Amino acid sequence: IDEPCRQLLLLRHLEMCSKGLRCLGLAYKDDLGEFSEYCTENDPAHKKLLDPACYSSIESDLVFVGVVGLRDPPRDEVHKAINDCKAAGIKVMVITGDNKSTAEAICREIHLFSDGEDARGRSFTGKEFMALSSSAQIEILSKPGGEVFSRAEPRHKQEIVRMLKEMGEIV
Repeated sequence: IDEPCRQLLLLRHLEMCSKGLRCLGLAYKDDLGEFSEYCTENDPAHKKLLDPACYSSIESDLVFVGVVGLRDPPRDEVHKAINDCKAAGIKVMVITGDNKSTAEAICREIHLFSDGEDARGRSFTGKEFMALSSSAQIEILSKPGGEVFSRAEPRHKQEIVRMLKEMGEIV
């Protein structure tokens, strides 16, 4: 894939994510090399699959097939639950592994964010949030309204929950 094509694909990917689609890229490899006969964990090539240092060579020289966008709409009752929580003064947070654009689109769909609302200061990837100072993290978690934490790993979720509990919040 040349650079103009790559940029176009990234743009289309962002467009799909901003519509709340979960995107999955598809590719294949013509020459599987030592993996061509791979069938069990006992195969000598299996060790390479366990070594992160080998990932880039395994995942190179792929033939791009396309991107598929998967729609997983929120249940109907989610909108009412979010509105009920807001009315009761309960702060709603979304912590997800989804892409940031996908997570923000879903938060608009469930009315955590309003349409057209700027999500800056309320939407962070797990890594972005963890890179902030403790005082900045506490300030964000103390703000009224909801936040979304995307591309969150289990350790990010645990840390956010720990901080909320330390702040006296019921989680």
